[in-house]
Amino acid sequence: MLNTSDPFAAPLIDPGFYSSNIDFKIMKFGIRSVQRFLTASAWKDYIVEPLNGMNNTTADNDADLEEYIRSNTMTVFHPTGTSSMSPVGAKWGVVDPDLRVKGVSGLRIVDLSVLVSAFPLDSLLSEIDSCFSFFFDLQADSTSCSSTSAHIYCR
Repeated sequence: MLNTSDPFAAPLIDPGFYSSNIDFKIMKFGIRSVQRFLTASAWKDYIVEPLNGMNNTTADNDADLEEYIRSNTMTVFHPTGTSSMSPVGAKWGVVDPDLRVKGVSGLRIVDLSVLVSAFPLDSLLSEIDSCFSFFFDLQADSTSCSSTSAHIYCR
């Protein structure tokens, strides 16, 4: 969500962690499964103590575990595949094959959000290069563009 018309301002992003109750139940189940795994005798001499407040997760008390999960869940990677590409004229999808945002005039998405899956690094770099080459070919004749870090802004 945008909170300003300034194109350089960061967007307001709510990743919606645990907006569905099943997501939270799956996370609790996953943590409890890891706890059972790590209590095996094979780990006895390797695990000295819980890390970064994880002692809340060793309790049998679900309330402590739930508080730990809610206060420690975060994302550290840029999501990919969040802006699906669809054929021209399709009712679904965020962008068309020319990376134009559907329903918006003059806006394209040229980043990894239009990719549909993760790739090995060399393939990913090739995809990024193709994406930017495609974009610059489209814009070469009529648009003034500037680049800042990994973002490209055009008038």
